Amino acid sequence: MKKLFFILSIISVTVISSCDDNSFDGCVQVKMINQLCGTAIYQVVGGDVPDGVANSWTDNNGVTYENVFTTTISPCDVRPENGDIFYVKIVEEQQPSNCAQCLALLADAPEQRLFTVISDDCNVDSSDL
Repeated sequence: MKKLFFILSIISVTVISSCDDNSFDGCVQVKMINQLCGTAIYQVVGGDVPDGVANSWTDNNGVTYENVFTTTISPCDVRPENGDIFYVKIVEEQQPSNCAQCLALLADAPEQRLFTVISDDCNVDSSDL
């Protein structure tokens, strides 16, 4: 009986610990707020808001945005324009690039920085939008 209880306890703990409370898969829908050279400011407009995103941020013109972060855009990628909405995947580190990149930075960018890649294969549930 003790063995059965022990085995069931281990199975229960394993099942409970394998449940993912945060189903964030790294994909979010963002809006391009501003960009300069390879630095961009994104606003999360769909999907789960990842950790490391500023709750609110006010630009130099006094406009306040919610759920924003700074990122780097590869100069090799097709660049979205300010106001465009598209999907990105949050990644652990900046992706290497062989393209020359300007080193200028946006003066008023949020301190919160995440690394991203533009992704066409993100599946954000429309109920999250």
